[in-house]
Amino acid sequence: DASYEDYKSEDFYRAVEEALKRFQTIVQTKAGINEDGQKLMLRVFGKDNAILSVSSLYKKSNGSEFSQSTKENIEEGQKFMSAGMMSGVRNPIAHEEIRELKRSGLFTENDCLDMLSLLSHLFRRLDDAVNKKI
Repeated sequence: DASYEDYKSEDFYRAVEEALKRFQTIVQTKAGINEDGQKLMLRVFGKDNAILSVSSLYKKSNGSEFSQSTKENIEEGQKFMSAGMMSGVRNPIAHEEIRELKRSGLFTENDCLDMLSLLSHLFRRLDDAVNKKI
């Protein structure tokens, strides 16, 4: 809902920027820390010394655990995709003129739509994240 109005009005750059702000805020709240950007994502997610786990609630259909490597891959994926969104999406949109990103093709409206899709996935994982430090 952070980006719905912007998405509806086809302001895709603002839509992805607002969705990333909301993602960061929810990560900060769930993790109980006040860092931001890439540093936040690298600290909060991952297989080693992470604050949140995005895979621990899931079991196979027979009730058994997924392999440790599968769980670690999911955790590391959440960490690196989240950190990448901050450095490779939020920062360019926040620090460059949108019209130059658009005109040059360096970051297009289609890129924004792709990033909104990826953010949807990251939000779904975050919805099920549990605090490992409790």
